[in-house]
Amino acid sequence: MPLNVIGPLLAVVLSTGVEIPDGGVPMNDGGHQYTTRMEKRPAAIADEAAYLKWKWRTNLADPATGMDNDALRAGVKRIADESGWKDGREDWYDVAARCFDFLVDNVAIGFSKYDGFPAISAWDRHRRPMKAILWEHAAAVDDKYFPGLREKVAQMRKEGRASIGKDFDHSAPDWADILKLGFPGMKARVDSYSQDTPFYRAEKRAAAATMRFLDRLIATAKAHPDAATPWMRKEIASLERLRVGPPQTVFDVMEFTMVYFILSEPLNYFQVRTLDNIDVRWWPYYQADLATGRTTEAEFREDFRHFIWQFGSIDNYWGHPIYLGGTNSDGTSAYNSLSLVILDVVEKTALPTPKFQLKMAKNTPDEIWRKALDMLRKHAPLCLMGEESMARSMKPVGLTDEECRDLLIWGCFEYLPRGKGNCTSATDVYLPQPVTEIMSNAAKGNFTAATFDDFKREYFRILHANTDRTVELLRDSERHLAEVNPALVLSLAVGSALEKGVDAFSLGYKYNFTAISECGFATAVDSLLAVKEFVYDKGAVSLAELGKILAEDWKGNEELRLRMKNSKLKWGCGNAEADALAREVIEGFTSRFVGKPNGRGGVFVCYGLNSRGFIRGGQMTGATPDGRKAGDHFSKNMAPSVGAETEGITGSIRSYGAVAPENFPCGSIYDVMIHPSTVAGEKGLRAFRVLAERFFAGGGVALNINVVSPETLRDAQRHPEKYENLQVRVAGWNIRWNDIPRVEQDEYIRRLESMPW
Repeated sequence: MPLNVIGPLLAVVLSTGVEIPDGGVPMNDGGHQYTTRMEKRPAAIADEAAYLKWKWRTNLADPATGMDNDALRAGVKRIADESGWKDGREDWYDVAARCFDFLVDNVAIGFSKYDGFPAISAWDRHRRPMKAILWEHAAAVDDKYFPGLREKVAQMRKEGRASIGKDFDHSAPDWADILKLGFPGMKARVDSYSQDTPFYRAEKRAAAATMRFLDRLIATAKAHPDAATPWMRKEIASLERLRVGPPQTVFDVMEFTMVYFILSEPLNYFQVRTLDNIDVRWWPYYQADLATGRTTEAEFREDFRHFIWQFGSIDNYWGHPIYLGGTNSDGTSAYNSLSLVILDVVEKTALPTPKFQLKMAKNTPDEIWRKALDMLRKHAPLCLMGEESMARSMKPVGLTDEECRDLLIWGCFEYLPRGKGNCTSATDVYLPQPVTEIMSNAAKGNFTAATFDDFKREYFRILHANTDRTVELLRDSERHLAEVNPALVLSLAVGSALEKGVDAFSLGYKYNFTAISECGFATAVDSLLAVKEFVYDKGAVSLAELGKILAEDWKGNEELRLRMKNSKLKWGCGNAEADALAREVIEGFTSRFVGKPNGRGGVFVCYGLNSRGFIRGGQMTGATPDGRKAGDHFSKNMAPSVGAETEGITGSIRSYGAVAPENFPCGSIYDVMIHPSTVAGEKGLRAFRVLAERFFAGGGVALNINVVSPETLRDAQRHPEKYENLQVRVAGWNIRWNDIPRVEQDEYIRRLESMPW
């Protein structure tokens, strides 16, 4: 299939980017990259295709029903400013609950004959109503409990040691539980608690507001001039069922999911970072609908197409996560016939988001393997996850076998014990930084090392100091998360939080994890290997000389730079010496914090993921001994450095297998580039599956696959108009090729061109 006719895709609207408040502490608001173009809104939205494409990219709510986003932002700011929280007269829970009441009662809403789901005026995820006041409040909370904390965090970032963020914006609802309860059941559950504390007062207000929101939706929809049209009749009937009980049909589940999403993400400022394993969760509803004649497969396909377009039209660079499959308690595969229907709709719709993670195991049916791999050859937004390795990685932090069997996938590809865990995620430790510090000291005559072992000991001394400092600052930063942004909607959805009487996001789960991500892993390993080879083994340059060369960013030493850059002693080609050092680095790093107590009753874990941290970290770091120039990107996630995969994909996978998944509770991802010729046709499809199975058998957790040729990408650079629908995978999500900056495009091409095919 030609790349320019995969399907109708949206273009991402240019964003203003992530805001950084005073003090340099980035909030995890899904730091949004700039796209390379803007798309002009059509003069009229008068058909289904235009409506779905623009729904979450412009205001399609009826202004007669409430306020626009600017008025909502002003309203919650007024409530916060006029409240008594600053002088201790009012608890922030009460303030947050009043803000939520205001938003639920005043957000403008809208309906259309083209759609089965409501629209709202708070459509812009980059300007959610609570954003500004929460950032201001976060600074006040830090200053109240830990004066100077933000300055210490900013210093770590300035020195290129770590980027430490405060995360109050990720959530993983227990969909299995709340679908059984429905909104009335969630309200009844919280109302059953008699305690009069700020937490319970706020949660009861939030539950009442949820019911009022349903009332508003129903009344507005019934008064709409198109209320009698098919989509709106279906929507009204579903909302009326949700007003009195849990979802009854598979369309009810979709409607419930969308209403919950609106309440949580735009209004309560908590991203919904999983929509669950929908083939398993929706299967009983789908079966019952078919049996009673309430729906047909064709009708479901159309409903689901509309459902995923809701998220396809949202300007979320990271994508919205949905996963499929799993293993039943009796050991059989949880995939079913609905799984294939869902995948087929995803393929035909061809959106870059939602992103779909697929649990892969020895029991995964052949038809799922075949469908998924074929879709990946066409750039579908799929990430393959190894169930056995996922379970293996979680054992070090105390999960039971049953909890490991049914892990919930959320975020980019991360995972948690279903209904029992959450994880904050906003911190990177830059693994190459100790190398650059040592080289700088060597250039100044302040450090010498007679042997590579001496050099390595100094590397670990600095790395451990950076990591320990990061852990210390994170503990303080997270001790009072609930006082920053109470998770009103999430807490309604988490029974254990209500039982404990504590905020779900901050303290409410059995497992309250805090993730620290490695950043620049392969860059660090390759730099250490370069020092070993060229300084200590070959004596090509002294340590002090190399330090001075790096300080001048290789100026006048291009020949040496290329020798060091093109050395075969790199991690990512199956070299035993390189793999042993890689294992030593990652185990030395993670041993300092994985499983150790965090600041909110849980433990630290490590992510083998750095999203866009490999770009930020590289930009603030000088030249490194692996041949990298100052400001260039670090290696991405757990992938080798560009040019290191001299033994192809099989050598690359061997190197990854040397780094055990136990180092990464909650997840690590491996980026793979595959030339289309190697997986073409039936023979290629079989080879593709063997490759994936070997990856998982070797301990692989998440496989992030791009199947594309450098020739295609270069042509797409020259003729972007021919490749409107070409997608590439980034770090767990898809993005359109035309919407990423040229520097990132070039890196994809360089990696492909450097690999032996």
